[in-house]
Amino acid sequence: MAADPALYRPRNPQATDYYRCVEDHLDHFIQGYEERFERAYGFFRPYLREVISQYLDCGNLRNGFARVKCKDCSHEYLLAFSCKRRHFCPSCHQKRVMEFGEWVCANVLKKVPHRHFVFSIPKILRRYFLYDRRLLHELSCCAWESLKAFKKRG
Repeated sequence: MAADPALYRPRNPQATDYYRCVEDHLDHFIQGYEERFERAYGFFRPYLREVISQYLDCGNLRNGFARVKCKDCSHEYLLAFSCKRRHFCPSCHQKRVMEFGEWVCANVLKKVPHRHFVFSIPKILRRYFLYDRRLLHELSCCAWESLKAFKKRG
């Protein structure tokens, strides 16, 4: 039996495995970060704790909500505030990605056919680009020259 699309079902981030993992292991991760990860990834930036805390509060009615009411039928429901964070919160990130994609289609791309090309770097070379970001300029120039040569032949 299909769910009624008109019925609002609030998301429950606290029930996800991702949420529980972050909540259960955050303190242990932060305590061991310096020893286990700092050398490879740099110091633990203070704002990261704020981002994670906002994610843990995202979608929780206890942290604030808006009352939404239909003018026609007077149906009401509570809509929990979101953290509006990209990348760390899957729900908020997906919403921002969709909004950005719609904006790009409406305001940036012309109504002409587009082609998407992906250039990848072999894993063995990625470390060089990680530590010497100036190489990315040369890489993008090589990609552009390859694409030009490909288009001239085709």
